[in-house]
Amino acid sequence: MLLLPIMLFVPLFFLVILMVSDKRYAHDITVASSSIVLILSAAVLYLVHTNGLAYLSASIAYIPTLNLGFSLSLSQPSLILLIMTAVVFFASSLVGEYFIGKVGRVYSTVFLVAETASLGVFMAANLFLLYLFWEVAEVMVFFIIFLYGGYNRRYASIKFLIYSIISSLLLLIGIIVLYNSVTPHSFDIGAIIGASQSIPLKAQLEVLVLFLVAFMIKMPAFPFHSWLPDAHTEAPTTGSMILAGVLLKFGGYGLYLMFLMLPIAAHYSLYLFLIFLVSTIYSAYVCLSQRNIKRLIAYTSITDMGIVGVGITAMNAFGYNGAMYAMFNHGVIIALLFLLAGSLDEVYGTLEIDKIKGVVKNFPGMAYLFILGTFAALGLPLTTGFIADLLILIGAVGAFGVLGVIPIVGIIIIGAALFWLIERVFMSASKAVEPYNPLGVSVMISGVFLIAVSILFGILPFLV
Repeated sequence: MLLLPIMLFVPLFFLVILMVSDKRYAHDITVASSSIVLILSAAVLYLVHTNGLAYLSASIAYIPTLNLGFSLSLSQPSLILLIMTAVVFFASSLVGEYFIGKVGRVYSTVFLVAETASLGVFMAANLFLLYLFWEVAEVMVFFIIFLYGGYNRRYASIKFLIYSIISSLLLLIGIIVLYNSVTPHSFDIGAIIGASQSIPLKAQLEVLVLFLVAFMIKMPAFPFHSWLPDAHTEAPTTGSMILAGVLLKFGGYGLYLMFLMLPIAAHYSLYLFLIFLVSTIYSAYVCLSQRNIKRLIAYTSITDMGIVGVGITAMNAFGYNGAMYAMFNHGVIIALLFLLAGSLDEVYGTLEIDKIKGVVKNFPGMAYLFILGTFAALGLPLTTGFIADLLILIGAVGAFGVLGVIPIVGIIIIGAALFWLIERVFMSASKAVEPYNPLGVSVMISGVFLIAVSILFGILPFLV
């Protein structure tokens, strides 16, 4: 019972240490915090796996009259995303000093609060707490982009904030309507799922629309996606790792909860499947025309999250489990790809595809890591991507017949885009461009860690 709140508040404990310590140790404090969270997440994984537990929880009453408390829970799906969050934040903490420069108290504060909030979203046992953590995480990522981003960071961060505010307001209204529609009134996710059949159909439909748009903005899905490429282009590398690796999963996790809480969603599953299918194919097609490496990777994220939506709308065990594992795979691998893209920007001074050549000659380790990351993103056997794609496609075909095979088209297109990128940027050794700066050792350590996690859980998926 104590393990969940301890893990949740570890970053805030280190935040107190940060406030009373010399600012020279800010980077070390963020690394120490993320390391302990990673170790605790491994402890939770070991506890669940060895004891056959399907559910962990801890709760403290807060406002009994509203059936509201500080309640945490961890089920199998949220466990997968919790492990992913710990992995991504640890990897991004290692490279903070390389990309941000001299890490001070402000950056470390924002980083630590964002880590706690992100963990809280996947631990929250009630919708009120989930919304609270959701909002805090978004604000922290806004500050990372606004304070430490590129030349157009103000435009990108404000655009991100506007979309986030719209998404959050729709989520809040939906939560309020859902609370008032459940008998007895409750924010508790488990209680809402248990009483879901008694929720009036009109209220279910209202909440479905509100939640669907909120989660489509956050994932994001077409046509609510335009904020993502701009945010990634201007965000610092650590910000892109956190945004793509963790925050996009808020929308996917919320979509999964929506299908559990609203029985009426089953009646619209085919239409929702088609929406995410269009998002998958469209973003993959747009990916082919990108000339900036970060924007290209950003559009692959939209495709991958569209495939997550396909798995969830299948509404069967294969689809649900595949969607959770796809989010895990995407979180780890997209963090790796953005890490390496940011490294290219640091050493060559640009992210324009036509201006970088022959990376394999100058930085062979980085080139091979990018190739491995691409293979994992496309579902190479023995990586998490293979498990995720296999489960989702089985689930989609079981639910929608031959239509369930169409998402493969999106995977093929982004594969073509990524391999074309590799050929032009990494493997053209005869036209190598000399780098301006050396590659940081921390980048290689972080990159090897991320690909190792993908391979570990690709070989041993039964761990979660």
